[in-house]
Amino acid sequence: MLLDDFDLALHNIRSRKLRSWLTVLGIVIGVTAVVALIAIGQGMKRAVEREFEAIGYDTIIVFPGASFAQGPGGGPGFFGGGLSPQALNLDALRQVPQVAQIGYLRIETAMVTSAKMEGQGFLRVTGLGPGVKENFGGYFRFFVLEDGRTFEPDDHFVAVLGNRLAADLGVSVGDEISVDNQSFKVIGVLQPIEQGRGGIGFGNINNALFVPIKALEALNQDEGKVSLVLAKAAKGAKVADVATRIKAVMSRLGTPVSTVTAEEISQRVSGVLGAIQMTLAAIAAISLLVGAVGVMNTMYTSVLERTREIGILKAIGAKDGHILSLFLIESGLIGLIGGAIGILCGVALSSGASGFITRALAFGPLGGGAGAEFSPELIIGTLIFSFVLGALSGVLPARQAAQLRPVEALRYE
Repeated sequence: MLLDDFDLALHNIRSRKLRSWLTVLGIVIGVTAVVALIAIGQGMKRAVEREFEAIGYDTIIVFPGASFAQGPGGGPGFFGGGLSPQALNLDALRQVPQVAQIGYLRIETAMVTSAKMEGQGFLRVTGLGPGVKENFGGYFRFFVLEDGRTFEPDDHFVAVLGNRLAADLGVSVGDEISVDNQSFKVIGVLQPIEQGRGGIGFGNINNALFVPIKALEALNQDEGKVSLVLAKAAKGAKVADVATRIKAVMSRLGTPVSTVTAEEISQRVSGVLGAIQMTLAAIAAISLLVGAVGVMNTMYTSVLERTREIGILKAIGAKDGHILSLFLIESGLIGLIGGAIGILCGVALSSGASGFITRALAFGPLGGGAGAEFSPELIIGTLIFSFVLGALSGVLPARQAAQLRPVEALRYE
């Protein structure tokens, strides 16, 4: 009997092609919007997770200053307020229990020029501490040489340049540039990378300028100042507890610090993306409601047109439940067809839009690609939801059809 109902429902849909397709279109638009937004959101959240998996969830970012990384309400503000170098007791930081490794950066703004460049410019110069690139490779994944070499322990006034900066300065490996009137030899040029990708502190690596940290100390005639420190928790240690211990130890030494863990940043970024995704999906769901109203309107019209047919079915023994199920199946099939087409359209739309959206929202060390992700739960759940939505939209028209009296229905012209 159920198969007969499905067959009859499909026949009724095909017999009213234009009206059926216009009704299906309303469901398609809503499902397309919802699927595309959810898929893009899932892709971006997964991209954030991949970035922090590469960086390492055991990493703690330490900022000199008691309130540097504090945001509203006392939470981490993520690099807000600048990266001004301050003195920090690095030896004490190394001795904090359960800190396995540390690396540090110093970031200054300096006047940079070259013989092949007209005029001069003020650029961000990043001083790398010993081993920071090797021990914290996740933060330097885009530090890939196109030409030359990287720093060695005995290097002093040497520099590694981003690809675009080298082109702007008109220099290559072996040439010299001037940083605050001090000559630096260019020993390496980095490979160009996609716009928006970079790393903590130094931003877009295409425009980055790296020197040994001791060169910046010589230029500024001071030692021991850092802009941030990367600390790696020992294996098995709870990262949040290590961060708390770092703050307590450094505060007792009179050099208070602020900390933020990679896990905290990941959770906050994922939370923001999730909230945006749910808000947009809720807005898109309004179009699904409009589509559901369209299904209801179509089914009411179908009941009026088929009143005499309903009377005949009842006259030959069809029960109210048979009539009810027939119309519910028909409205459910309309929703299912719209859902299936909407999923295909959503896949196409999100696949095309995800690259653009990711580039538009790229930032800091997280500026990576984030393709849309389509989980089996999303596809299957959308199909089921579309069928249920269509069926629910047809409940009232189906009840009206089921409650028709055979005698009155047969008189209907």
